[in-house]
Amino acid sequence: MRLCPLTLFLTSLLAPTVGLLAEPLTTKPLVEIATRHKMPMPPKEARLVLAHTETWSLLGNSSTSRDPGIYSPAFLLEEKPDGSIVILRGTERRTIERRHETEPLWRPFSTAEVKPKLGGYVVSFDRLSAFVCVVQLASSGNDSVAQGIWRRFSTEQMWSDAHFENPGEQVKNPGLLLARCLYDHLRNGLLQKQADWQDIHARMKILFQEFPALKDSQRIEVFDGLTAAITAKPPAPDSIEALLLDWSRKPSSMRHLGLFREKDESEADAPARAMILRGADAVPDLIALLDDRRITSHEVPAIMNSPARISRVGELAGYLLQEITGLRATGKDASTYRAWLEKQRIKGEPEALAESVFERQGDKITSVNEAPARVLAQKFPERLFSLCEEFSIRATPDAQPFALAEALATARLPKEDRIKALADFATRGSLKHKRCVLQNLAKLDDKKCAEMLAPPLGSLPKDSSGPYWTCPEAAFTHVVMQVENDETWHTYLQAAKRSSVGLRMEMMNPLCYTYIGRKNIARRLAFAAAFLDDETVRDMTGGRGKFEGPCAAFTFPKIAVRDFATLKIAAILGMPDAPDEFWTSEQWEELRKKVRTKLATEKLPDLSVTK
Repeated sequence: MRLCPLTLFLTSLLAPTVGLLAEPLTTKPLVEIATRHKMPMPPKEARLVLAHTETWSLLGNSSTSRDPGIYSPAFLLEEKPDGSIVILRGTERRTIERRHETEPLWRPFSTAEVKPKLGGYVVSFDRLSAFVCVVQLASSGNDSVAQGIWRRFSTEQMWSDAHFENPGEQVKNPGLLLARCLYDHLRNGLLQKQADWQDIHARMKILFQEFPALKDSQRIEVFDGLTAAITAKPPAPDSIEALLLDWSRKPSSMRHLGLFREKDESEADAPARAMILRGADAVPDLIALLDDRRITSHEVPAIMNSPARISRVGELAGYLLQEITGLRATGKDASTYRAWLEKQRIKGEPEALAESVFERQGDKITSVNEAPARVLAQKFPERLFSLCEEFSIRATPDAQPFALAEALATARLPKEDRIKALADFATRGSLKHKRCVLQNLAKLDDKKCAEMLAPPLGSLPKDSSGPYWTCPEAAFTHVVMQVENDETWHTYLQAAKRSSVGLRMEMMNPLCYTYIGRKNIARRLAFAAAFLDDETVRDMTGGRGKFEGPCAAFTFPKIAVRDFATLKIAAILGMPDAPDEFWTSEQWEELRKKVRTKLATEKLPDLSVTK
């Protein structure tokens, strides 16, 4: 969340004056409601604090790394050795991770006004969680502090955690407002792992009986979907319905990365992958489930004016049908998928899936649908060979073959066949295409990949033709980081040294990405260390140009290459220093000395010479 300067200014002027006019809150009935409906309460020893909301307030026309953090009332439950804290904010228990060494995760509680400034903080009482905190405090007998928070909360003009609502009307009925908070807690409980849906349903029912005014269309839809879920007959084991219900009850915070993402410790999407890999065999049963209104643990996030909502089982069935067929039917329209089934009956499943792999504009391939490619990789892997050839001929320069190459790399084929096919694929197409394929080849056979990398790395241009953050030249870092070959790293280092400052920094940018773990850590350190004396300055103060988007060091309007290299090395080594755009040359020099001292204890290869 970002608050504009005018909003902050007006709030600071109006809040103290209006707050004094707020009527005291009668808390006894609210405490009784909270007790009756088992609202979460903090332990007696928990300290009331101002906890970081993990959002920041914008003071100027653009964001900086020292924008004031936004804090709100919460109860401190635990301070962990890793620096994170566990809090109870409103009805929800949260863990807040440390992000900035100079910014505390909690501050002593106060209702006093705080003037926002760079490097400072602001306090937010414009949250429903602040109202819940009022009731929690009143329940423990701390009515004076509860009234202080109520004065701040009840005069807010909007709520940051409940958009597009009218706070002025809702605070006139505190009992109904608390019931709404209790409902939100139960509703959010549906999205948690191993939630007791029977208990949540019973508690929702009692809440609706006491507060019938809660029954708007969205809440009734959730309640009816929950009723359908807990009263349905168990599905047949290993059926599509069983797999779909299993998947529907697995929350995941990483679902935006795709069902076939490389790392999934929770394996939350394993049932979805199992359904997809059945291919055409799964389609009839998924079609039959399109109208299923049972609730799930999957949430569609708020977008623009649309609030967040919980998905139904039928929606998940529709999503999987889209994935398998590559079609984009809307809503519960089954006719499109039935037509696809008929096509595969006539042409055969391999051909129907092959036709679903590519998105096209005219005779040009614009993108790859991952799911049908994955199905082919497991059921009809040889069909991928001709698809790779077709992609090389018909793909637009901006089309990404990564999903196709990844499917080939994981196909049910002998390893040597996969390596040969990827190597052939990597000889064709644009630089962007080759990079995507080589990155997958590197995971199978980094020696073969190193052999094929020499020509493209040796002829990389000195500058990119488009934005740096998406340019294929810099994306080769993701390939090189998989290769354990000093000669490859030497060639790439030489390419970086002769490149423009923007491209040079972009090539260094992924060196500290966490997905790579400790692989090639010595080579990554040596690569970055080669630029510790590079005084070239990357200056964006005259305009963004190719520096649009989240390019390397995009929060720094001006930075020297040597400082950026220092920053990367410090991150790879896990050093606690957190440079920002306000650092002085003396601070950078001090960190460079610390980095050089640490590097002296590392055994690094000499990437400046060939062997």
